[in-house]
Amino acid sequence: MGVGTIVTVNRVLSLWDRTAVRRAGYVIAAVVFFAGTVAYLNVRSEDSAAPVKVVPGTDVQQYGAKIPLPKDAVDVGKQFIDDAVLRKDLADGWAISTPTVHADLTRSEWETGSIPVQPFEASAYGGTTFKVVRSREKSVLLLLLIASSSPDVKSGEFFMELVPAGDAWKVNYFGPRGTNPPVPAARP
Repeated sequence: MGVGTIVTVNRVLSLWDRTAVRRAGYVIAAVVFFAGTVAYLNVRSEDSAAPVKVVPGTDVQQYGAKIPLPKDAVDVGKQFIDDAVLRKDLADGWAISTPTVHADLTRSEWETGSIPVQPFEASAYGGTTFKVVRSREKSVLLLLLIASSSPDVKSGEFFMELVPAGDAWKVNYFGPRGTNPPVPAARP
């Protein structure tokens, strides 16, 4: 590299030291960033504006239309936590849950307390809050946070699915977060 090349490179680099050149560079960078953001958002909005198709296996077919969260379903969910999770009334926990939750146990086996529902220490129970994952005609799925009032017992997050059974709701799934929430069985 010759001395002339070094001098030319230094002159070009010294342009950045000028306030006007630096400000112009910032403005150009901001315009390019803004244009890129607008282009990205336009592409995304075109995808989301596409008409919704009802394809076999979609939420509408599997779970039905969206509905407001039924108060009865929430009440059954709360009762299930008391009855089965806290182990206060196993017979009632059986009555408000489906055979899917029972996992091939007989009612007498269920009432022994050795059930496929993760227990929570009743003396450490600090309440339950929930987030609605979906509220549909055929399925309500909640993400629960069961809080602990004791430093010795960890709080836990659980999925609970409730399904309509006649004129009532029943618990169809209860499992810790981090496992897959329920997926409907294939229908013939």
